[in-house]
Amino acid sequence: MKARPGSGRPVMAAMILLALTAPTWARAQSGPTAAMDGRWHFNLAPYVWMPGINGDVSVANRPSVPVDASFSDILDNFDVGLQARFEARRNRFGFAADVVWMNLGLPAAETQMADVTVDFRQLVAEGIGFYRVASGGRADNPAHLDLLAGVRYTTSRTRLSAETAAGADYDGDFQDLDWVDAVAGIEIRAPVGSKLSFLGRTDVAGFGSNVTWNLEGDLAFRPSEHWTFGAGWRYMSIDYDEGEGVERRQLDLAYSGPRVWFAYSW
Repeated sequence: MKARPGSGRPVMAAMILLALTAPTWARAQSGPTAAMDGRWHFNLAPYVWMPGINGDVSVANRPSVPVDASFSDILDNFDVGLQARFEARRNRFGFAADVVWMNLGLPAAETQMADVTVDFRQLVAEGIGFYRVASGGRADNPAHLDLLAGVRYTTSRTRLSAETAAGADYDGDFQDLDWVDAVAGIEIRAPVGSKLSFLGRTDVAGFGSNVTWNLEGDLAFRPSEHWTFGAGWRYMSIDYDEGEGVERRQLDLAYSGPRVWFAYSW
């Protein structure tokens, strides 16, 4: 994988995040634990994440193709997507599932003869177990710190599409990639007043891919007992690279962009 400017930022940001929030966790461990009531608690959160995408991706019988799509490019070429997270917890133990499905066209190398795009379809499905090592803080807006471990399944389909200056269309063959990674990370919630909270998560995955980094940060507003609304930013870098030449299977992409969501809890 080529070194990409800023590729070490997720690790540095996670360390700064932990340092800044350490006093919150110290208070949380000695605070009330009203949520530890022996009952199951559930949360369903559909969201919209529209990142810019930069890197290289392989297509069938061709060398890897560089792609560079901004947030506005994604909006222009977005066909369909599904993004949602479900979480269940009882006392300190819980599990979560997260699904991101997208179908879009990514601008590829420019040429005077044709407009070339990469038809890109991807599913990222995650199953995570977590342990709440610290909780408490405000009774009306509790804090927590969770340790995460689980698996992430990634599959993608890519092909080259082109439209020539004469109006002819070309659609190449699809190349399919899929793998399973082991995932480990941390997730935090820090209150900012009675209704506003900062949510953060960082994790690293591997064994299927070479390495995948993920970093998330959101501000969440909870106007009522059941409803929460949030907005933030997510960065994910995936490095998968197998084989050589025309047999090379590569997905080396960095995703970075805003997201908005709402959640219902019961």
